[in-house]
Amino acid sequence: MKIRLTILFGIISIISYSQCFAPSTLFTSNINYYNTEVNWNSTNGTNHYKIRYKIIGSASWSYKNNIDSVINQKLLTNLIPLSNYIWQIRSHCDTINSNTSNWSVSDTFYTNTNLYPTTNNLSTTNINYNNAVANWDTLSNVNRYKIRYQQIGTGNWSNSGPIYSPSSNATIPLLQQNTSYEWQVMCYYDTTNLLASLWSNSDTFSTPLFVAAPFNPIVLNTLSNTQCNTPSELTLIISQEADEPDIGTSIITSDGGSFDITSISSGDSVGFAIMTTSTQNITATLEAGVIAGQNYAIINSYDSSGALIGFFSIENNNGGIKVSSTTPNDGNNYTSGFISEIHFTNLFINPNIDGPLYFFANINSELNDQFNSVDTVQIWCNYTSISENSIDKNLIGIYDILGREIPEKQNKILFFKYTDGSIKKRFLLK
Repeated sequence: MKIRLTILFGIISIISYSQCFAPSTLFTSNINYYNTEVNWNSTNGTNHYKIRYKIIGSASWSYKNNIDSVINQKLLTNLIPLSNYIWQIRSHCDTINSNTSNWSVSDTFYTNTNLYPTTNNLSTTNINYNNAVANWDTLSNVNRYKIRYQQIGTGNWSNSGPIYSPSSNATIPLLQQNTSYEWQVMCYYDTTNLLASLWSNSDTFSTPLFVAAPFNPIVLNTLSNTQCNTPSELTLIISQEADEPDIGTSIITSDGGSFDITSISSGDSVGFAIMTTSTQNITATLEAGVIAGQNYAIINSYDSSGALIGFFSIENNNGGIKVSSTTPNDGNNYTSGFISEIHFTNLFINPNIDGPLYFFANINSELNDQFNSVDTVQIWCNYTSISENSIDKNLIGIYDILGREIPEKQNKILFFKYTDGSIKKRFLLK
């Protein structure tokens, strides 16, 4: 009896194992450049499915495992565009993968679509030694763009994005001088990475050889009034021409006057700052941060969103003031040109004696260049309504920082020369 039962059990096991069938009626749908949906008819008695797929002719397969038996569709992603694929599916009829069907018949598909075109009208502008601007024609229904760029022939692509529609340009950063590059753009037609176009045709450009300009910052210090022993708005302006070495540290001192630090508390507004570059204009609020006694304070700079974007220190030092700042290194070491303005609102107290007030600038570049300059403001005492222009004198001419005579212009540092031989440096704000 035991022998018969054993034989019967073996026959039942063999019959049960043979009932695991592979799915049939394979087909693909929603074929795109980088993904497609594969479909099949479900089979009875299946616990889960397994899919394998590859580019036709490739030696190795890719797999999708443990596909729930209640579904009959699967998305294959990260495919290679414009490629012929083959795929198959098999059933697993138990949980331990010991009872499986054969692989199904094969189905094939080609990763191509005409639903998601790319833009090929590319151009490159504003090319300099370390960046350039990529431009392209926008297309309808595009959610965002991505660009990639490389030194020609290296195969080492860098990506930049996302660049959301309707933007049609982006800066390609951190380039090498005297080097040839190519770049391409890709379009995305939804918020995922599924509905993407092919990469566009390449546009090429070459960066010029970089020639550094001398380290020669322009420093201008002005007071809103010159009456002795009175509060005054102090304005400190530093500017640089393009391609000068970046400023690393700057210290501006005076031989007179003081900051009224005892009148402020942490969080108080003490003025504003403006940074003007070739591409942007940033206005920031200056607020007192840490106050360490009556002679030292940290001043924080906040942008319009309230984010901290920088800080510097102010001091009363040896009968005058000291303003110190350090600029974070951006890895470039050279500037594209800027004008930086710091406006202290009635925080500075003029000296209590007649005579010239000297401001000294000590500025170092990130490449260890050093620059020093002296500015002078005449302070008056025991007079009312006295200004520096009270002495009769006539204007001879207006000159730029290169010594060229020019018409009066706004947002530029100008030098005004008078008949008495004096020269006044001014910055006219728009």
